[in-house]
Amino acid sequence: MKRKQRASAAAADPGSDAEEPSQAPLPLESFSGDACAALTARYGRSAAPQHRHLLATAAAIRSILLDDGLPLTPASYLPAAVSSLSAAGPADPAAASALASLLAILLPHVPSSPSSLPPHAASESASALAAFLSSPDASRLPTGTVRSVVKSLGHLTLHLDAAADWDAVAAPLEALFAASVDQRPKVRKCAQESVEKLFAHLEQCGCAKKASNAAIGMFEKHISSAQSLTDSSSDVYEGKETEAGHMLGTMVILVPYLSKKAKKKVFSDAYQLLGPCFTLLTRHVLRLLAALLDHLKAESVESEVESLVSSLVSYLPDDEKKPDDTIVSALHLMKSCLDIPVVHSKLWVEALPAAFDAASGYLILGRKNSDDIAKVLQDCIESHIDQNVCVTKGSQLTNCDVEDLSDPTAIKSICLTINSRLHTCAYPPESILTLVLALFLKLGESSSVFMKDILLTLAQFAMKIDNESQLKNVEECIGAALIAMGPDKVLSLIPIAFDEDRLSCSNTWLLPILEKYTYGAQLQLFLEHIVPLAKSVQNASNRVKKKRKHKDLKTLTDQLWNLLPSFCRYPIDVHHNFGSLSKLLVEILKCDECLYKSAVKALQQLVDGTRRLSTNGQDVEIYMELSALFSSKCNSFKCARLDRCSKKDARKNLKVLASHSANLLYTFVDYFLDASPENRAHLKVALSCLAQLSGSMNICNLFVSLVKRFDLEDIQLEPDSQECKADEVDRKDEESTDATVELNNKRSLLLELISTFAEVADEDLLDKLFGFIKSCLLDSSMSCHSKALFALSIIVKQHSEYSFAHLDEIMILLHGMKPALDNTVLENQLLCYQHLLVHMIKVNEENTSKKAFLILNELIVALKCKKESRKLAYDVLLATSTSLRSSESNSADSDLQRLFTMVMGYLSSRSPHIVSGAIAALSLLIYSDANFCLGVPNLIQSVLVLLQHKAIEIIKAALGFVKVLVTSLQPQKLLNLLADIMSGILKWSTFTKHHFKGKVVLILEILLRKCGFDAVNSVTPDGSKNFVRSVEEGRKGKHNFTDGAELEAKEHEEHNAKRRKHVDSNTETGKEGTPSRRRPSMSWLAGKKQAKDFPFNKRAGRGDHAGAKSHESRASGSKGDRTNFKSKSRWQPGNSRGNKGESAGSNKRTRGGSFNKAQNSRAGASGRSPGSKKHRSAATV
Repeated sequence: MKRKQRASAAAADPGSDAEEPSQAPLPLESFSGDACAALTARYGRSAAPQHRHLLATAAAIRSILLDDGLPLTPASYLPAAVSSLSAAGPADPAAASALASLLAILLPHVPSSPSSLPPHAASESASALAAFLSSPDASRLPTGTVRSVVKSLGHLTLHLDAAADWDAVAAPLEALFAASVDQRPKVRKCAQESVEKLFAHLEQCGCAKKASNAAIGMFEKHISSAQSLTDSSSDVYEGKETEAGHMLGTMVILVPYLSKKAKKKVFSDAYQLLGPCFTLLTRHVLRLLAALLDHLKAESVESEVESLVSSLVSYLPDDEKKPDDTIVSALHLMKSCLDIPVVHSKLWVEALPAAFDAASGYLILGRKNSDDIAKVLQDCIESHIDQNVCVTKGSQLTNCDVEDLSDPTAIKSICLTINSRLHTCAYPPESILTLVLALFLKLGESSSVFMKDILLTLAQFAMKIDNESQLKNVEECIGAALIAMGPDKVLSLIPIAFDEDRLSCSNTWLLPILEKYTYGAQLQLFLEHIVPLAKSVQNASNRVKKKRKHKDLKTLTDQLWNLLPSFCRYPIDVHHNFGSLSKLLVEILKCDECLYKSAVKALQQLVDGTRRLSTNGQDVEIYMELSALFSSKCNSFKCARLDRCSKKDARKNLKVLASHSANLLYTFVDYFLDASPENRAHLKVALSCLAQLSGSMNICNLFVSLVKRFDLEDIQLEPDSQECKADEVDRKDEESTDATVELNNKRSLLLELISTFAEVADEDLLDKLFGFIKSCLLDSSMSCHSKALFALSIIVKQHSEYSFAHLDEIMILLHGMKPALDNTVLENQLLCYQHLLVHMIKVNEENTSKKAFLILNELIVALKCKKESRKLAYDVLLATSTSLRSSESNSADSDLQRLFTMVMGYLSSRSPHIVSGAIAALSLLIYSDANFCLGVPNLIQSVLVLLQHKAIEIIKAALGFVKVLVTSLQPQKLLNLLADIMSGILKWSTFTKHHFKGKVVLILEILLRKCGFDAVNSVTPDGSKNFVRSVEEGRKGKHNFTDGAELEAKEHEEHNAKRRKHVDSNTETGKEGTPSRRRPSMSWLAGKKQAKDFPFNKRAGRGDHAGAKSHESRASGSKGDRTNFKSKSRWQPGNSRGNKGESAGSNKRTRGGSFNKAQNSRAGASGRSPGSKKHRSAATV
């Protein structure tokens, strides 16, 4: 409506900017090419004046064409429309607007072939439109009219034959150039788009040179005014566009189509327009120069680049009138100039220091684009500053050499500029700290020459800044200095010294930074500087009496010793100083158990780092590790000391570590045997590292010596010498004595060592380890079974071939384990099963498939046990699925599908207990990867068909599976399964017993939310549509979804009340719900069985001996497992409500209405009143 009002106002006011009619393509094919008919169909119902004028104009021209017998094609309208437009002019703005709009609409429908619009006809029309635009009266026309004429002229010039008649193109091109610098933005933009299309067309026609000359003519025409504008000192009002600026904007668009000579000419003239002050032209000049540099070859502008860089540098100094985006553009342009290969390689030496001096002022002022400015300067650092600039003939450059070289002079100037800027800040901004960090990492060890003053300035900031985020940025810069210089250079500038008289230490703030950022350090520095310092502080801590001071010194001691792992992170002098370090590690083990963690971590860092340096691809891993230390991401992270460490040096270091590993292994084992459990956990990590270096022979000798040392020689260490029978495992526990306790402790220690050494063991050592494990598992005391099973799990996981060779023995051992009350035994037993199952599925051999099913059977049975066992089984199944899915082999998908298929095999079991467990396992597996389950054949259908089963626990499990399925799958994939799911679950929508109806409602709510009511309703049987609709209404909050849900909630509340009453009642009162002290009668058992099976078993139930036994144990006060007991239903045939006072042993009816034969003979006839039944039931109890 507002658009129509604006259009009407525009038509009423000829001088206004009326909007053009919609210029979407006309459906001419639907009207046999009749343009007037197509326009009438589109605008016939419009009341806008411009549309009425348009249709009237089209109708008038159509009438002329019909009179002349011309076709009604768009090309036929052209001559009459152009001539009418020229005649109308500014005198009739409404007619001119309509004619211009008609041309703009029709010309895109004129085919480009000469037969449709001959070049001479196009030339005449183009010349007329060019003359129309060039006339002084054209400026009085509305913007929309002029824009339509410009667009029409642009279309017409594409029909001209420029190669044959360039003069026909010259006048229209000149008119378009004039329009491209028009003061009206819409006209100017349209003209620039038309000029760009025309230049692309002329390039294809081979007229690029002539077009370039025309563009140069336009450029030179306006260049004098542009230069005068640049030289002028008058202020330029914001937002005022000038012809010179528009001309430069047009040239930016035309750069890709200009000839090489024209580009060079424009470049030579354009950079002279750039002055030290901001003008209206500055932004356009920078854009034009950047576009020209992208398209010009480097050698063609080599002579002008130096002058351009000087102009750019002179523009950079801070000025409030300079927009920040022009500073960024100038820096980008300067970097592009310096990156040109043929340009004088030392140009950056002159430009960058001045650029840093000028641009760094923007960084400390916190200007809007300070981060962008810092990023460009950082890129300049990465591109032009060489970290080896200070290395001359292999020796480090000293301070006196700096003044003799041009590159170091420039670097020194940059560093001095940054340091001076830092001194002017109360708190350094992040943008300038980003530059500091990049400089440290780029200069490397040379930064100790150039950036030591910056480091000292950062140290002052670190001591006075309290803001956490600001302090973090400063610490990252100091950390970069540690990586670049090395801790030795940093500590020489910022020493950490302890004053024994004052009991104070200087620069302790540096210790956490040292711990985090020390890479490639020297072990010698730690041994000669940090260790004596730590011992001095520790001695002072032992002497001091004040608790607070003692605590502070103890904390400082811990911080110093915590530097040990950091100095062992890729050290560069392992082959010289590891002997001394090993002595220090032994001394730590001997003197202070609190330092075990640091010593172990140091050894682990040393071994892992040396191994990584000796392998391929270590550069990527190390530099990713370094980049993770910094929040600001630099282009590259270099550590010169690590770069100099070759693979040959790393392998030499490994040999040095291996030569000391055997002695260290024996020493660490001795301390391991006497350590506390917490310290043993730390020492096991160190033993694992040493085991990787020592080799199986040394470990085997150590293990045999430990067996002799513990007087366990009577244990057969060869697995073949022991008979493994299941009945030997299942023996009665013997009374423990002090000797057996000590023996078990020794076995436990050896088992922990076995779990540490098993990963690197060879076959001979594995025989001894497995023999010892088997002897422990066959022991009757069961005190070491958990650790033995864990050690066995390591062997099974790491040595699949050995495990398959002893598979029968392992299976007998595992199958004979009795978890008893220790969950860790079950956990480690299932862990062994997990690794075995993964290996078996991957191997997929026939001789192992039976054992794989045995393992899977154990897991499924565990899923139906108590809560702790169930959770462990779930974790094992999930871990098995994850291992198969993440397998590096090409058969990962088939292995995982094989697991699904194996579990599905248990769906055909006769035992409802097993079937429900298998369904629970499948529910877990599809929850972890719902999409994969769709590729397993018949998986979902096999579970859905079980919804027709009669066993309650199977139906419960199947409904749970469906719930997981609909929750996990995407709506698009659910639609394909919707019919099968609905047909399976709706059967149970009427059964409130066992919460079946609530489960169905929950599944339906998920389906309705994901698939929509229409999709669900379309596959719902007619008898259940009302139920589905009620669920949908309840989901939307209109009312409770079903009365059945309320009934179910009520029954659940009554059931909980009864249970509370049953628990709280006195056993001697004889009231209802009181547990009997004698064995319940068979009538009670029969009623219980019937209540359990109803309505799934039509015939009368029989007494269940297991159920009776369980009930008897409960009646006698035992805390038996209650998981197998079902909630007692209050429903009876012919009575929808349960009798509140009815006992658990009351008489029940079968579905057919007859009494169960196993009911008590004292039960009355079916016609007795509920009260009578209640009275007799109480008497029976």
